[in-house]
Amino acid sequence: MERLLEQLERFAEVLAVSRTHHAGSWGRVAVRRSLRWARYLHHVHTRFRRSGPVRAALEEGLRGLPLRPRPDGHAGPCSAPRPLRSFEGLERGDQLLALGLLENAALQGPALHELLRHLRSEEEEEPEVEAAGEPGLPGRLAELARRRAASQLLLPLLGPGPAQEDPVLRRTEAELLLLRLQDEAEAEPGADALLLDRLWVQLPRPRWLDVVAEALLLQPSPRPDGAEDEEHPGSSADPGPSASAPLLAWVLARPAPLASLCRLLPAALLASLAGRHPALATAFLDLLADWAGRLRFDLVGGTWVGAGPEGPTWEHLRDCFRCFCRSPAPLRSQARTLLDSRRAQDGGFEAAGLSVWTDLLLDIGGDEPRGERPQILGQDPEP
Repeated sequence: MERLLEQLERFAEVLAVSRTHHAGSWGRVAVRRSLRWARYLHHVHTRFRRSGPVRAALEEGLRGLPLRPRPDGHAGPCSAPRPLRSFEGLERGDQLLALGLLENAALQGPALHELLRHLRSEEEEEPEVEAAGEPGLPGRLAELARRRAASQLLLPLLGPGPAQEDPVLRRTEAELLLLRLQDEAEAEPGADALLLDRLWVQLPRPRWLDVVAEALLLQPSPRPDGAEDEEHPGSSADPGPSASAPLLAWVLARPAPLASLCRLLPAALLASLAGRHPALATAFLDLLADWAGRLRFDLVGGTWVGAGPEGPTWEHLRDCFRCFCRSPAPLRSQARTLLDSRRAQDGGFEAAGLSVWTDLLLDIGGDEPRGERPQILGQDPEP
């Protein structure tokens, strides 16, 4: 086992160097040997993926590899690329190596020819490999390249400017986000949540929130015959509900993104999210109710104020509860039950201006106790 862990560390160095200018000194033999190392580790993954003790030992050894590459780019101990820091990443070592060499402009002609010759031979063997239940290197390499290209298309989100109004673009960005999250989760457990944490800090809002909302609303595209793909249930160009599960879990576990969704998204969109995900409905209603309970009535202005800088305005709260109460069941019943119970706890007032819950019910048209809508204190009656 110790020798195997040493081999893993050496291959991590080979993989890191393959993306630097030092690969320009590689010849045919160096490329051939590095590809053999990658194939060997692929076999290690196949052999021990169902062996608990061996797999656990390998996982621990991979986590112990250096975290960061040398900043000077010189030869020496290098970081394992993050996908290689998990046992599942061993399966993709040959993909990462081949893609890194193909992208490296420093690679010289003989080394490049050896790489292409290897890929051609793999492609000839691919039908036999796939018949055995495992895709060949060219197919897996193409899939990795597509996912990396997809992640690059997410970069425009970093740019300045208002949120994109093009629904097709927003949908595409949402699909790419889910694909990137899936890729991160497959590479290393928990990496998808770490990616979302970084994007939350780096990307401008509310555009980022629009993409998150779109991703949470994505539904699987049905097949033309109405049947589900038996080999890949839920698979399509449009990632299904299961694909958004990590994103949903991240939102529910992070108070700041959850609060930003409530505060910045349009009320109708917030209601759509709550209707699609019951867990979000509960979280949204709890947060909106907390904000509403901290409002105070301004006699001069004749409205409710004081939710704080992190809370929404009275108008936004009213619109959110209105959309929730006019949504299909069970969201409608859930929102109305909350408002009725909070109003009863607050004293069950019927006059406006005394309880925020009464005024919410009056403003959303949910309760007209006197046959006509009473005026809020501080406002002149309409003629």
